[in-house]
Amino acid sequence: MGHSRAYPVFRSVDADEAYARGKELCGGLEVVEGEMWVQAELGTPERVWSVAQVVPGIWLADADGERYDPWGERRAVARFPVSALEERAHADVELPFLRAVGDDPAAMGWGGRWSGPYGARQYDGVQVSFHSDDVEPAAERPAATHTVFLHVDKRCPPERVRELAVLAGCELLGEARIGW
Repeated sequence: MGHSRAYPVFRSVDADEAYARGKELCGGLEVVEGEMWVQAELGTPERVWSVAQVVPGIWLADADGERYDPWGERRAVARFPVSALEERAHADVELPFLRAVGDDPAAMGWGGRWSGPYGARQYDGVQVSFHSDDVEPAAERPAATHTVFLHVDKRCPPERVRELAVLAGCELLGEARIGW
């Protein structure tokens, strides 16, 4: 995290609607990376197991920071929530991941490059935070809503962010936050 700015541009109580809006925003990226990332704060062993099934190799750590193996001996003594992160997930896990996390805070994101002079492949992209109003979904701050963030280079002016958001029927909902 650090150099991009993440602007909230859409919020809904419907996870599928937020996901669809995020994917629509991805259509405005000149380059969409072939992989995406997923992360979650999982509150039960069943959710951890479900996520591990749909995202093979996902990194898992319990609340003490200990590596968590949903099939191992330590699972009975793990402290929850369990953090999950896969930085190179394949697109075919998007909807199965969303179903597996249930109502736990989670996020998925896609990198790319917005057109124009402020486009920066390193910083541009789209993120959907589920059960969260923040860029970093956290178990201690769950929300009833799902938020779509538009990531841009820190030099990109808010006027350009508004232009990009409008392309997918979105609008600027607040101030920039520190992104990836």
